[in-house]
Amino acid sequence: MAVSITRTADRTTIDWERTDDPQGYVVQAIDSGRLEHALTALGLHTFEALSALNEFERADILRSTAALSAELTRRVRHLTVAARDDGMTWGTLASQLTGDPHARSTARSTYDAGLRQMGRPTTT
Repeated sequence: MAVSITRTADRTTIDWERTDDPQGYVVQAIDSGRLEHALTALGLHTFEALSALNEFERADILRSTAALSAELTRRVRHLTVAARDDGMTWGTLASQLTGDPHARSTARSTYDAGLRQMGRPTTT
């Protein structure tokens, strides 16, 4: 996907070609408000800021962010399977996923979760 982000002092623009999103996942995240809500949640990084929202706004942001997070988690798992299938070592995968090359069990768990989601046999 050839997503391009252009940032100026007062504006950020995200551009991509329709062919970069053939199944419409990016468009759905934008049209549904999930992307906007998830970015809002990132900006409201303290508990106080999040708890200061009214209950309806907080519920919308929570629901949208959870849905986007679940989809991104699925993508991380599939990327992990692809990287491992291409020969990436457990240590390198762990480093890519967590920043810690010794977190191999996390890499293996992510890999196995990806295999399960894809309907492939797991390593355990």
